[in-house]
Amino acid sequence: MQLVENALWLLIRVECAAWRRQGHTPLIWWRDDDAREPTESLTHLLNLAENYDAPLALAVIPDRELGPLARALKGRAGLSVIQHGCDHQDRSRGKAPSSEFDPTETAATIAARINDSWRRLNEAVGATAVLAPPWNVLPANAREALLSTPIQAVSVYGAANDGKAGIREINTHIDIMKWRPAHFRGAIAILTRLWRQLRSRRRARRWNEPIGILTHHKNLDPDAWAFLETLLAKLNSRRADFSWRSIEQLLHGQPDPHLTPNCGA
Repeated sequence: MQLVENALWLLIRVECAAWRRQGHTPLIWWRDDDAREPTESLTHLLNLAENYDAPLALAVIPDRELGPLARALKGRAGLSVIQHGCDHQDRSRGKAPSSEFDPTETAATIAARINDSWRRLNEAVGATAVLAPPWNVLPANAREALLSTPIQAVSVYGAANDGKAGIREINTHIDIMKWRPAHFRGAIAILTRLWRQLRSRRRARRWNEPIGILTHHKNLDPDAWAFLETLLAKLNSRRADFSWRSIEQLLHGQPDPHLTPNCGA
């Protein structure tokens, strides 16, 4: 297993070198979901982000008193808060996929709920105007509703559909967990996906499309925590040719990054 992991890191280094020869640096960002209140796992997550100088977009569910969470987040370097739905309740009426937003509701009803939740979240923690919908599902009526809210972008999982219903997408692409039941996806699967994401962007010359890492701190098992720390250490090493971006930088746009010293992990 370790030999395969080492081989995959080598492929990633080779891919980074190919990016560098074209004068570009891969962009990477990190979103973590389901924060509601201070917990031991949240503290561990925040400490890792600070220790490895990795900007973190924390998706918060604004369905309760946020004072305790706001106090726990205060002063954390490199941390941004985004909105994780309104209450994380499944309104799909038993149909797949799960969704917080009932596709039969009016856009005006959804917009009112999002606006109310956004106000409470922003007043408590000073949030960034990005919505990460629970289960990464946003039906058409919810997309329409966002046009009547302060939200400027959404973050789901997978390839982006920028401009759909006038809302940008800043998506995640690599979830380190598998679900039903929740368990660590495995280093080989994750590194393979990272390599493929790098390769596909280079071949399509999508230099400015960031690769999003997705975590759920409440669900990480010991193997997932250990891998996450290894990943952050490698991607933040002085030899790693990745350029980290905060959600604010992605939302407001950045010039195309160019060479950084060397590629490797």
